[in-house]
Amino acid sequence: MTLEIDGLARTVLSASRKRLFRTKPIFKPYAATSSEELSKLEEEIGTKLPNDLRSWLLILGYGDIDEELSFRRDWLASIESGHLKGGARFAQDILGNFYAFDPSGRIFFLSRSQPVFAAMSKGFLEFIEELVRRDYKLMDWVNTLETQKYEW
Repeated sequence: MTLEIDGLARTVLSASRKRLFRTKPIFKPYAATSSEELSKLEEEIGTKLPNDLRSWLLILGYGDIDEELSFRRDWLASIESGHLKGGARFAQDILGNFYAFDPSGRIFFLSRSQPVFAAMSKGFLEFIEELVRRDYKLMDWVNTLETQKYEW
């Protein structure tokens, strides 16, 4: 596990958002995972997870960030056609949009409602760093993306 991901995971775990009557943690855990389970998953989807994403899942497990971005085993699926062929989806947002990595590890937004996508970062570490920088407001970030047509 990289020190950078470890520190970033601690940042996310310690973050909270004030609500009307209480403070709520930014990260809500769902399920733990193991290196063996992730290796099996990589075999199933036919591609390796980027190292930083793998480390993130080993540290935090599956869960939700600020009730907007969901990491679940069910969301992980290979992409078999189009611009991101050879990559995989790894997360889903509150509107049903997916987040994926390409074979080089770059992170992309995939719209659920239209055949469009957009580049978000050069890698998973940068993706999470930017999400933290934006105070975990994923949908605000998504609304600024310049999308292009995705050919499935």
